[in-house]
Amino acid sequence: MQGIAGGPWSPSLVLMRNPGYVYELTGLSLDGKSGIDALAKSNGVSEADLQAAVETLRPLDLKARHAEIHQLYVDDAREKGYAEGDPEQETIWVLGQRARAYYDLQGH
Repeated sequence: MQGIAGGPWSPSLVLMRNPGYVYELTGLSLDGKSGIDALAKSNGVSEADLQAAVETLRPLDLKARHAEIHQLYVDDAREKGYAEGDPEQETIWVLGQRARAYYDLQGH
């Protein structure tokens, strides 16, 4: 079974709350941004979810990480029904705002 962007399917993605956000935070951390671990913890992201994202994203270069995160948001938006129009055409920022509205503001 394949997962995001044709990569291996991960059972942790099925259980992960707001997976695009988790992977986006992980990508920022891998890119050297400071304070991401504290931010993740303060927003309820589990260490197990972060570790799963690290294992997926670490081997990828920056462009591939970006594509992986974008595709994860797209897939999640379609699955959960918070996509408006074609999510493939939206930026990670826009998809992240839609995901936040879905997960945090609507309580999913």
